Amino acid sequence: MRRLVLPIAGMVFIILSACGEKTPETIGGPVAMETVEGDPSAGMTQDAPVIVMLGDSLTAGFELPAGSALPAALQRDFDARGVKARFVNAGVSGDTTADGLNRYDWSVKGTGANMLVVALGANDFLQNLPPETPRKNLAAILTRAKSEDLPAVLIGVALPGDSQDEREKAYVAIYPDLAAEFGVPYYPNMLGAIAGQPSLLQQDGLHPTSEGVEAMAADITDFLAPLAKDLS
Repeated sequence: MRRLVLPIAGMVFIILSACGEKTPETIGGPVAMETVEGDPSAGMTQDAPVIVMLGDSLTAGFELPAGSALPAALQRDFDARGVKARFVNAGVSGDTTADGLNRYDWSVKGTGANMLVVALGANDFLQNLPPETPRKNLAAILTRAKSEDLPAVLIGVALPGDSQDEREKAYVAIYPDLAAEFGVPYYPNMLGAIAGQPSLLQQDGLHPTSEGVEAMAADITDFLAPLAKDLS
């Protein structure tokens, strides 16, 4: 049965968009982005640093073809800029931070990752879990990465304006706090590039269209590309 998502007062679509059911396409294991034979950029991903994106439906590409998921869009942007990297889609729709932590060995450790991008937590909010739960799980993921000398990046969620709700404020604070604690780069707003643009959302009003993903990827590429160059 598909998970039902209900509106939550004070939470913008940036939070809601991370929901989604666990589908067969997204639970089959991490997927490396592949180049097409004859593509002039095909050589760029050979012997390139591996960037694993550990996330939920925004990473998995909810209701989109595999080639339209965020890691695939980032791969195209990196190739176009001549930045060597090979993206691995380790997104599972509906995942919480606990799910991401539980599948770390399966989704991250065996990929030969050179960088880990962590984009989880919205489903914890939707399931009304206390903020301490995602904070603990995200910290555990970052601790695993640190113990393996794997550079990590946090991608956070955003709320409108200055929320006065204590739980919402606690959730928003998780990402900058952990970024400072672990000394990792932090991208605060995964869907910032398409905020307020309904034409870039699917009919559910929550998940980005293929065009929306491309807009997201352009901004995230600006953030990730300099970090990836340091891996080479």
